[in-house]
Amino acid sequence: MNKLLYFLPAILFYVLIFSLSSADLGIGIRVHHFDKIAHAVEFGIMALLLSFAFFNVMKASLTIKILVTFFVGLGLGILDEFHQYYVPGRHRDALDALADAMGIAGGIFLYWYLEKTRKKAFKP
Repeated sequence: MNKLLYFLPAILFYVLIFSLSSADLGIGIRVHHFDKIAHAVEFGIMALLLSFAFFNVMKASLTIKILVTFFVGLGLGILDEFHQYYVPGRHRDALDALADAMGIAGGIFLYWYLEKTRKKAFKP
């Protein structure tokens, strides 16, 4: 049960993502590719939360942890794009999924870097 608690922040964040993508928010920001930047940031945060869970729960190599985290995050991003197809006023976009993937990769790297730095700082 304690291991499931590591996933709680990621689950709650994905519920937020899913609920926000369940409606046409009508945000008309006219910044070039703002939606792609938003997707990358949103899924970068998701990747940080997933990394926290998988890196602490899995007893596997760093490569496996990274791959699992990336593909679970990407699956969630694709699920969100698929879900938007059925929401009036929303649409699927392969470039959104690509932005999600870039954010996921960045979030995983950031988590790895922060953990590496933290461990080095507290090493006796």
